[in-house]
Amino acid sequence: MHNNHFFLRILARELRQILTYARLKQCFSQEKDELVIGFERQNGQDFWIKCSFGSQFSSMQFPTDFRRAGRNSVDLFSDLLLHEVQDVRVFENERAIGLYFLGEQVLVFKLFGNRSNVILFQVGEHQGQFQKRLGKDFELSLGQLDRKIDQSYEAFQQADGDWMALYPTLGKECAAYFQRLGYVNLAQSKQWDLLQKTLEALEEPVISIIETPKGIALTLFPVDQEALYQTKDVFDALNQFFALHYSVGEFRREKSLLMETLGKLHLKAIHYLESLEKQQIKRDSSLAYEEIGNILMAFLHLIPVGAKLVELDNFYHGGKVTIKLNAQLSGPENAENYYRKAKNFSKEIAQWEATVARKKAEIQELGEQLKGIEAAQVRRELKPYLQYLKVQESTKQSSDELPFKQFVTSGWTIWVGKNAKNNDLLTLKYAKKFDIWLHARDVSGSHVIIRNPQQQTVPKHVIEKAAELAAYFSKRATESLCPVIVTAKKYVRKTRDLLPGQVIVDREEEVVMVKPTYWE
Repeated sequence: MHNNHFFLRILARELRQILTYARLKQCFSQEKDELVIGFERQNGQDFWIKCSFGSQFSSMQFPTDFRRAGRNSVDLFSDLLLHEVQDVRVFENERAIGLYFLGEQVLVFKLFGNRSNVILFQVGEHQGQFQKRLGKDFELSLGQLDRKIDQSYEAFQQADGDWMALYPTLGKECAAYFQRLGYVNLAQSKQWDLLQKTLEALEEPVISIIETPKGIALTLFPVDQEALYQTKDVFDALNQFFALHYSVGEFRREKSLLMETLGKLHLKAIHYLESLEKQQIKRDSSLAYEEIGNILMAFLHLIPVGAKLVELDNFYHGGKVTIKLNAQLSGPENAENYYRKAKNFSKEIAQWEATVARKKAEIQELGEQLKGIEAAQVRRELKPYLQYLKVQESTKQSSDELPFKQFVTSGWTIWVGKNAKNNDLLTLKYAKKFDIWLHARDVSGSHVIIRNPQQQTVPKHVIEKAAELAAYFSKRATESLCPVIVTAKKYVRKTRDLLPGQVIVDREEEVVMVKPTYWE
């Protein structure tokens, strides 16, 4: 309720007592989303208002002193300097306070939650504002800020006892309070009495700061839990609320977000390892490529020309074995194809073993990180883990800028070819020699490029994310795991005899095993 109309009524009343006839001597910003206003009162004392109006959290503070930075600060609302405050008022049924200066100038604190702003009006018309990102505020006029509502007993009767029709600014806290008191079960006259007593109590309430599932909250209503802080001083309440929001509320929010983020990473790594282990079972139960090649060579005379399948005796394990063939190749050429796959397969096995070891280490590390976060009691103990929140931020860029699919993960840009000709365009025209080139192994698919203009070492997790896309946009998209070639683009070339999309890879720097995954 720190931006609630009834709280602002109390705040405006206190500000009126302090600021009437005070002169505005400083108004500046030295931090993003922060405005500091300094007044000199008639008794010579300073009075400071600090507005923190971010897109995630907005509140006001009232420090007893404030030292302006020597640089990186900018003066704002200079037309008001040395002008005298004549009045302070809260606007009718609205979350806004106006400071009225000589010369028909009004500085309005529009406290609309995360759309809060400070706006200057001259003779009722908009003259300037603090938060330029709030475009609709440029269209405001001073006369729009008062909301007149008939709040008589007759209007209450016409609304059939619906207090929200008369006092919408009382908000959810009042609704919860009335629910506890059984408002709906009362006779209409008793409902009116309860409403009037509540309004009277809100004139000089005990202000409580409490912890809720959504964070730290300020309320004017009686609470049925232990409060973190209680006071009747409105300035003290806002100062404590701001401090507790960051010391307690932000700690709880960040801890919860970290537990959720690392929990997902931990679970994903476990599922990934399970997929790898299932692939091992599949491999153990399958006939080796080299054995298939040997069987084909032993029974060349039994292989029909142009056959796509052939059933032959399995002299390794007994029984029959059905072998897939390339109908365009001869028997020896098909056998040679399987021998080549066997050679590549040995590399994949080595890569698979390395991936399994890496995933096991990752699972152990994430488990330890989760324990550390769970044990954290204060915000500074979360600092070592905040990097995970940044790593998880990934957004898809507009596809209008370049003719490829575009993705971004952890600040790294990834390009994916759309078809064979587009693959050539991507690899041969747009990609630079130090970019990372990826492609699903032994099958057709999209060329994938990780942009590396600074010639940095690309993180493992970025390579894996790009490899997931290379696997997804390939003929192996339906397989549980897919081997993906990873190399520098400078090792990829094309000769004139090759078809669109076909290239020669002179050096495979790495082969990674990933699950084909589309992500955004």
